[in-house]
Amino acid sequence: MTEQNFPLYEEAISILKKRDKKLAWLMEQVGSLSHTDLKDDFLFFIEQVIGQMLSIQVADVMTRRLADLCRGEMTAGAICSLSVYELKKTGISLRKAECIRQIAFMVETGSLDFGKLKELSDTEIIKSLTAIKGIGNWTAKMYLYKINRPDVLPYEDATFLAAYKWLYRTRNVKPEAVKRRCRKWSPYSSVAAMYLYTAFDRKLIATESPKLKEL
Repeated sequence: MTEQNFPLYEEAISILKKRDKKLAWLMEQVGSLSHTDLKDDFLFFIEQVIGQMLSIQVADVMTRRLADLCRGEMTAGAICSLSVYELKKTGISLRKAECIRQIAFMVETGSLDFGKLKELSDTEIIKSLTAIKGIGNWTAKMYLYKINRPDVLPYEDATFLAAYKWLYRTRNVKPEAVKRRCRKWSPYSSVAAMYLYTAFDRKLIATESPKLKEL
């Protein structure tokens, strides 16, 4: 996430550092962040559904198999041409096959229009997406995150919570407790969350975070 794809990045960093000493310390450890914009909304959801409850390696194998079935073009039309039985040949479950085909059908028929979806508020986007069987709050929030919505707090996500527990030296990750502590991040929760994800990715959580009185 940079100034280029999030115009208020520098303002967000300044405000977050003033409001949260722990987060300010983490930001100093990590430095500036980069963020890749979402290029294919449809493909994002297909990959998210495939990857549910799977390792990255296994999910990648299944995604490549699906790409092969689609002859390299994983479009809504290509997936609609496949039966649920054919989709299951990739190794995915029946539930995931049905969800993928449903998403493809909705995109192909225009009932899921990503351009129009992005015109909605965060709450409306989550409501629209979670109405699709197989897409939950976490996937909907990851989509908001990918389209650079600035105030997304992914308190349902295990990776985020692992870094949260480490940074704040707490075991309490109940939704209300996390939302209460992170309320100070608004309206830039997405930026704060990205630093926690980076701490996890860089294995900083294997070290010891400082106590608040040490900052």
